[in-house]
Amino acid sequence: MARGHGRVLSSIWEDADFLSLDREQQGTYAFLISQPNLNHAGLLPLTLKRWARKARGLTPAGLEKTLAELDAARFVVVDDDTEELLIRSFIRNDGVWKQPKVMGAAVSGALEISSRRLRRALLEEMDRIPLDELSDDPGSRPLSIRQEVGQHIDTLRRAFREPLPNPPARALKPVPDGDTDPPSQAPAEPPSEGPGEGDRRGSTRAHAQTTRTQASRALSPAPTPVPYPSHVPPTAGAVAPHDPITAQTLVAEWLDHVPNRPPGAVIGQTSKHLKQMLDEGIASDHIRRGLALWTAKGLHPSTLPSVVNQVMNANVIPLAATGTDGYRPSTADQRVASAFDLAARLAAEENPQ
Repeated sequence: MARGHGRVLSSIWEDADFLSLDREQQGTYAFLISQPNLNHAGLLPLTLKRWARKARGLTPAGLEKTLAELDAARFVVVDDDTEELLIRSFIRNDGVWKQPKVMGAAVSGALEISSRRLRRALLEEMDRIPLDELSDDPGSRPLSIRQEVGQHIDTLRRAFREPLPNPPARALKPVPDGDTDPPSQAPAEPPSEGPGEGDRRGSTRAHAQTTRTQASRALSPAPTPVPYPSHVPPTAGAVAPHDPITAQTLVAEWLDHVPNRPPGAVIGQTSKHLKQMLDEGIASDHIRRGLALWTAKGLHPSTLPSVVNQVMNANVIPLAATGTDGYRPSTADQRVASAFDLAARLAAEENPQ
């Protein structure tokens, strides 16, 4: 649903950084805050041509210049390569962090970010959220507000974590008797890093520590995927009314199990379907198994509910044909489980402890 208003705190007129902007920069910032497609994470698609039609005399080139100035002043983060813009302090200044459900929506929106630079900036914002100001009293709820919001932040950190810059070199195998030379192995070169910027004083707008030059770099290769947990037979009709698993948790697990990060649109659609199924009371074990099978098949996100339904219902057959629990894995499930087990064994052989 499109937003109906943009929230600008009156305290912004006491912010020295904001007052140092010129009228055009201040107006552009207010323009961005009031965009109807701004999500709860503060993310906007970078649509210069469309925005330029909103005011007489405005041009894409002029907007690009103003946005670069706002980026330099650290009010926004722009990535021209991925065509994304982040209003850095939106989660804090809009009060998103005070409401667990809205914070969950913010994490879902953040999972659509493709830019490495924007992800880093948002993670820095998570460190600025004053969790100690939230209530730690759960009352009649399973978790307190502070715990729920903290879980959402932890989910975002797991989803956005990056591989180590210098992975350990693969050990050479012993040279068999009779061989004179060991197999050659080229030394791994660490990724280049540009110079960082110095620290600046904080204000009501968060301050990032990356440069726009860094933003244009390609994403680092993802770490080796981890197989899904071993197959667990579901309990027919199982519903967990207080299941702490959220859509963001399942998305984070899924991203850990794929070799390359999917496009933001795919992540967003997948997160939406996962949330809908959890809201319907479908047990997380069913969803996990369906997510594993769906991932192995490489299907469109819209088919995910159908695959979950398949693993929930298509495998239950009469007790007389199965034994005690009334469950027998389908051929597809067995193949997927075998593939994951094989991947785990190969990974263990490649990286012996």
